[in-house]
Amino acid sequence: MFSVSEMTMKKKMLGAVLAVLPAFVAAQAPPAANPNLPTFREAVEVRVMDLDVVVTDSKGQPVTDLKKEDFTVRVDGKPIPLDYFTRVDQGTIHAPDLANASPELVLAEYRKGEDAYVPRHFLIYFDLGHLSIQGRKRGVEALRDLVTRLGPGDSARVVSFDRRPRTLNEWTTSKETLLLSFDSIEKAGVAQSRLMTELQTLRDIDTSPRRSSRVFSARSYAEQERVEVEKMLKDMNTELATLTALNGKKAFLFVTGGFDMQPGSAMVQYAVGSFSLSQYDTKSVAPEVQAAIRRANASDVTFYTVDARGLTTEGVSAGGDDPLLSRPGVAFFARQDSQAGLIELAQQTGGLALLNTNDVARGMSRIYQDTSTYYSIGVTISKLPGTGYHDVKVDVSRPGLTVRTRRGFAPLTPNERARDVAQAALRSNVEYKAIPVTMMLAPARKAKKYYELPIQLSLPASSLTFLTEGDSGRAVADLYVAVVDENGNMSEVGHEEATFKLPKDAPPDAKLAYTVPLEIRKGNARVVVNIRDRESGRMGTAKADVRVE
Repeated sequence: MFSVSEMTMKKKMLGAVLAVLPAFVAAQAPPAANPNLPTFREAVEVRVMDLDVVVTDSKGQPVTDLKKEDFTVRVDGKPIPLDYFTRVDQGTIHAPDLANASPELVLAEYRKGEDAYVPRHFLIYFDLGHLSIQGRKRGVEALRDLVTRLGPGDSARVVSFDRRPRTLNEWTTSKETLLLSFDSIEKAGVAQSRLMTELQTLRDIDTSPRRSSRVFSARSYAEQERVEVEKMLKDMNTELATLTALNGKKAFLFVTGGFDMQPGSAMVQYAVGSFSLSQYDTKSVAPEVQAAIRRANASDVTFYTVDARGLTTEGVSAGGDDPLLSRPGVAFFARQDSQAGLIELAQQTGGLALLNTNDVARGMSRIYQDTSTYYSIGVTISKLPGTGYHDVKVDVSRPGLTVRTRRGFAPLTPNERARDVAQAALRSNVEYKAIPVTMMLAPARKAKKYYELPIQLSLPASSLTFLTEGDSGRAVADLYVAVVDENGNMSEVGHEEATFKLPKDAPPDAKLAYTVPLEIRKGNARVVVNIRDRESGRMGTAKADVRVE
């Protein structure tokens, strides 16, 4: 675990300051493996669109006897042939159809024979800013039950958010570690920053005799709420990258007290005292929600959203979880707006939105079932029409069944996946070792405005693909660099192409090296580098904590 003080860097500067300098530096031994870490993917090249499809009957029970011919997949309205089909039941692969191409993950697991098991990975994200103490307790109790049911190959990561993100535990298969993180959430103090702001704004409105003053308070609240919700949604978007490197069923479990899709609109309505078109003047966070959905769908991640406020009815919420829901006249609209984003995230990615219930544990059981029993369908990407984001729809021939899967897909480019890996390594304990790159930091030097930190990296020539070019060999790699401070503020991921040349008679264990001069301010920082072999797609990450003073 690391701690850094405030550090900033110019977002557009990173790519400009990267440089490749020929030098030879000593390689360092990689760190010892952690037995509690999940398995990370070494290769990220994607050749198929892999759809996890949940089919349930009228009682919500999974339907497990469907065949390949019962399914129809349409991309942008056009039927697409299925290249792969299998049923996953209780996490175990059954009767795969291997007639054509198949997803890398499911094939790798199937080759294990009777031990074929698809691990589950839960990114558990607690929105403490708009979750009461009672709601927090409901969510934690339900999650404890979920964690105790996880298998030995399942893993989870826990993050909380209240004005800024806080990682409570990195990816781990240890149930004890996860349960301790839930204990820390219960003991986290008041938090509830957005909830407290909402309550104070309602008090200001209730005590103000002038309509103009009430509207001013409501609009000030709307702007503040929008900024906080946008910040959280953007952080959630970035957190999705930490799931990219994992093999298995990937779930983003979002526990919250709701967030305004159109921040402050219900508050404006309450301040005016009646329905008014002015309440729709507030800016929507729909673009941020859609951005998270598209990134999740591109990375095979399913959103499961949990409104832990409990039952909500006109004039009251379970345990007084949301003060705006206790105001007659706006309670219905406020509840709808605060749950609209939760519904959208879940529906568009094939997940579930658990709303309006005090029995959150029962809902968690549905999530466990959802991630255990489903159909895996593969479609070759090269058969998809055109480029960009595609609409996806899956139907079954048997009537009366409910089908859920992601409703869109956009294949990530190698550059986008490599950036995701850099972000994942920066935010979590994800590591890629297909290229064994090591990092050493030289003392920082004072530059004109900031400090220049030379970062020296070393890797074996055998980890890159050298193509013959006259009397020498030539390899091209892409270098990605990112920085994060103690507050979770991340730089953009910088990119630079690196070209290496070696004589034909160079020894197989020759060392390659280059230096990245990075401009940063004083303070502590974490630096991550991801290097990708252009020819093979192999990647390797290295990270280091540094203090500049």
